[in-house]
Amino acid sequence: MLLCGRRELLKRSIVLCLVLLTVGGNIILLASDPISYNTPLGANDVRVGPHYIEMPLGKIFLIRKSQFYGAVKLTKFWMGRTKRHQYATYECWYQDDGTGDFSNKNVKFKAGKASSTLYGIGRFSFNFGNEEIRCGSFRLWWLGNGMVYFFKRGQEFLDYGIELAPTKWTDIREVDVFYPHLKWYKYNKDRPRTDIPVDKLW
Repeated sequence: MLLCGRRELLKRSIVLCLVLLTVGGNIILLASDPISYNTPLGANDVRVGPHYIEMPLGKIFLIRKSQFYGAVKLTKFWMGRTKRHQYATYECWYQDDGTGDFSNKNVKFKAGKASSTLYGIGRFSFNFGNEEIRCGSFRLWWLGNGMVYFFKRGQEFLDYGIELAPTKWTDIREVDVFYPHLKWYKYNKDRPRTDIPVDKLW
């Protein structure tokens, strides 16, 4: 009886391991999508997933919630001693007056740095970096290169009202948050991962 119970437990553990992959303490669902977390992103592509977008260098993505707007451009990615030590720099513009106009003098600009420095193994890994894109009141979880989540690190995978829009733009003077061809995305657990060439965004 005890042996049968152990066999059943082992079977369940194997099935669970096939469904879940723990990387750096984060649980990642292995969906049947042809695009996975380990599929490299093309240099001129945007990736849209159920709970994140991934941007190429130099292209601006927009953030909005209610009357608040942000614009972020990732300017550099690099790796430290190992692939468990990753870094990025970015520029950010924040507009909270409800106009969405980044040419106004009240726009808040900052240059920031995000980092992921993992030590340990699996769920016993600890991160001593700063895995955040900070833009005004927005705090978005950054997970290496151009990958940015729709919520803060440590929050449940839910819709918190934040929307992200990938763009072709490279200069803040080009940005129009009301441009009719922009596509805004929010958290959607049922959305498959999709790669979109930047020149096909509109």
